[in-house]
Amino acid sequence: MKETIKTGIILMVYTLVAGMILGFVYLSTQDAIKVAELKNTIEAVKFVLTEDGKLLVKESKIKKAVVDATGEEKELYIKDTSAVLSPVLNFDTEKGRIFVLKGYGIGYGGKVITVASFLVNKNRVDLIAIKVIEYSQETPGLGAKIAEDISQKRFYPIPYEGLKNGVKVDKDAGKSNLSPEEAKEIGVVKISDVMTGATITPRAVASTIDTMFEFLNKEVQNNVQ
Repeated sequence: MKETIKTGIILMVYTLVAGMILGFVYLSTQDAIKVAELKNTIEAVKFVLTEDGKLLVKESKIKKAVVDATGEEKELYIKDTSAVLSPVLNFDTEKGRIFVLKGYGIGYGGKVITVASFLVNKNRVDLIAIKVIEYSQETPGLGAKIAEDISQKRFYPIPYEGLKNGVKVDKDAGKSNLSPEEAKEIGVVKISDVMTGATITPRAVASTIDTMFEFLNKEVQNNVQ
């Protein structure tokens, strides 16, 4: 009887210690993931706030804004299968007020998450740059090519005149004959030549930009002088 009790106590202690170790490992892993995500977000925001190799906002201000805004993500605005996520960052620059948004569209394997910067004045919204930060479920060699610089650069910059038409990929717009720069002027993303065979993923990014533009027009622009 005593041996049974002794064995039970030993097993209980082992279980308790193992549980504590697993809990510590879990918390440590979660902290590491959060730190990595924060770093990735800061780098993405810096990327979309860079023009001609120079930051439009001081790096210290970018880091502070991202860290201060860290918290639970919420869907602020939804259009069809795309959404704008919190937080919304904004910065006063020499060019004017710049908003940095995070949002997603649905790709072939799930959410394709994009960070984008927009110059917002009272009468117009212009897309400055984008950075796709999550595409892990997209098909290698097809949709995953959205990660390549040559692909992402086809999405920006897009002026107000192009954004107001609704952003579309060239195959959907029937404008594959245009050059990339000509296409951007009218809100078309010339992507079929660099992402051959992949249409769903670039559509997800295009719809995200479209949703962000609509959000800024409806929810933000009237408050910007």
